[in-house]
Amino acid sequence: MEVNMLYSPITKLSLVAIVLVAFSSFTHSADIAHTLRANTQDNNDPDNFIEIGLGASLGIGSSLIDEKAKGLGLFINLSSSYNWNGFFIDLGSETAEPLVIGYNLHNSDKWSFDLVLGTTEGGVSEDTDDRFIGIMKRQSSTMVGARLTGYFGKNILQVSLKRDVRGISDGTVATALLGRNWQYRNWNFHGLIGLNISDSKFNDYYLGVSEEESVVTGIESYDGKASIHFSSSVGVTYPLSENWIYRADISVSSNFGQNDSTLFEKRRNFDSGISTSINYVF
Repeated sequence: MEVNMLYSPITKLSLVAIVLVAFSSFTHSADIAHTLRANTQDNNDPDNFIEIGLGASLGIGSSLIDEKAKGLGLFINLSSSYNWNGFFIDLGSETAEPLVIGYNLHNSDKWSFDLVLGTTEGGVSEDTDDRFIGIMKRQSSTMVGARLTGYFGKNILQVSLKRDVRGISDGTVATALLGRNWQYRNWNFHGLIGLNISDSKFNDYYLGVSEEESVVTGIESYDGKASIHFSSSVGVTYPLSENWIYRADISVSSNFGQNDSTLFEKRRNFDSGISTSINYVF
C-alpha cells in the first residue's frame, strides 16, 4: 500500500490502476515479491511482518486526468502479513489489491493452494476530475476465488482465478505470475513477469461510458471489452542492517485493450516506472 505524500503526476498516473485491481501478487502468507526479496528457496512456513518505508518514484504512462501523464512523486510504503492456523491477512505488499484475506487448503514443499477474498480499489467519480462530473461513481469490487502457487528452486509460479461476488462489476479476472531471484553477495536481485486477463464486464464497469453519461459529460460513449495485460519488473534488495532495507525497482506494463477507453486523457500503449525506497521491517 502506497500513501502519496505529494500530489503530482504520479498521483494522477495511479488512477490507471483501476484496470489492474485484480492483479494480485500474493502467494500463501507472503506475496511473490516479498518471497523473492527474502531469497526463499521453497515454500517455507509463512512470516509475520510489518514493513514501513519512504520512497520516491518516477513514471510515465496512460492517465485518466493528466495530458502529460508523467512525473515524480514521494510515497509512504506500508505492508504487512499475519498468519494463524492456515488463515492469513495480507495488506499492501506491492499488490493491486489493498487487502487480501484467505485460507490455505493445501501446503507442501512445492505447492500451495489457497481460497482468497480481496477488495479492489474504486474507479473514477465526480471527485476524480471536473471532466467526470456526471459520471457514475465506480465502487470497489469484492473478488473471491482460488490461487495455486508452485515453488521450483528459485522460481515461483502462481495462477489465480477470481470473480466479483458483490455484483458491483460482475467481472472475472485470471492471472499468471512467474518470478525468480538471483543472489550476489548481499544484493538480492529479482524479476517478475505476469499476465492478467479481465473479462468485458469487469472492464466495462470500470472503464466504460454509458450513453447517459456521455450526454451529461460530453465524453464519447464506450463499451469495455475483454483485455490481456502484460506486466514485468526487476528489482534489487540490500540489507542496510538487521531491520533496515534498501529497495529499488523498475517496471514496464502494457495497456493494450485497456486504454481504448474514452475516459483516458492521455493514452500510451505502455506504462513504465522506477522507484527507490528505504524500509524498516519488524
